[in-house]
Amino acid sequence: MKILRNILTIAALILAILITGCSFPIPETTFVTVASIDGQQVGQPNATAASPDGAETTETTDLYMATESLDFSDFIFVGDSRTVGMGQVLNLNTIAEVGVGYSFLAAHREEILEYSGKNIVFNLGVNDLAHIDDYIEFFQRLPEEFCFDNNIYVVSVNPTSGAYSSMNGDIDYFNVQLSDSLPSTCKWIDTCSFLREAGFGSPDGLHYDQQTYELIANLIYNNVMLYQSLGY
Repeated sequence: MKILRNILTIAALILAILITGCSFPIPETTFVTVASIDGQQVGQPNATAASPDGAETTETTDLYMATESLDFSDFIFVGDSRTVGMGQVLNLNTIAEVGVGYSFLAAHREEILEYSGKNIVFNLGVNDLAHIDDYIEFFQRLPEEFCFDNNIYVVSVNPTSGAYSSMNGDIDYFNVQLSDSLPSTCKWIDTCSFLREAGFGSPDGLHYDQQTYELIANLIYNNVMLYQSLGY
């Protein structure tokens, strides 16, 4: 199962690059607050170019798929402040609050279990990385009927930078433990590895800017579409 997840993750990342039509150079530093993508800084959508007559003109580069082309109507996102931020940018259906972790997940378990016919995306853990065993137990104990009626996706905890960069070792441990322990009814989506290589924009080192949230949403969407196209 682990090998399959790795193959699907790599394939989804390639698909994301092909669809977005852009390449993602690896930045000099692993964790950056503002990273370069195609020579342009994340969070700075307008690139300045020289016109034929020598005057500067401003061009907008579409780094990612237009978010309006992604249909999230059948998605439910469960998470913390990062999910809140992405939900606000993309107008997503969320069960999310700022500063929450496993206890929030457990408290909303019955509400989540009421859904049917949805793509349910779990994306939390950065606020309580030490509770990895609780997260593992939560996903392992999801009812089979619920998992049969929905598509369940678990997204990696994504990287931090700046004042929060010391968390990245614990984030790595959390992601490895969780991905290796998920039951076959839960599909793993590794966005963390992609963000590390591509770079990401973060105003405070913990949360992301609009373009990074759009990139994460693209990666999640492409992974979901790929899993479903392969019958998983």
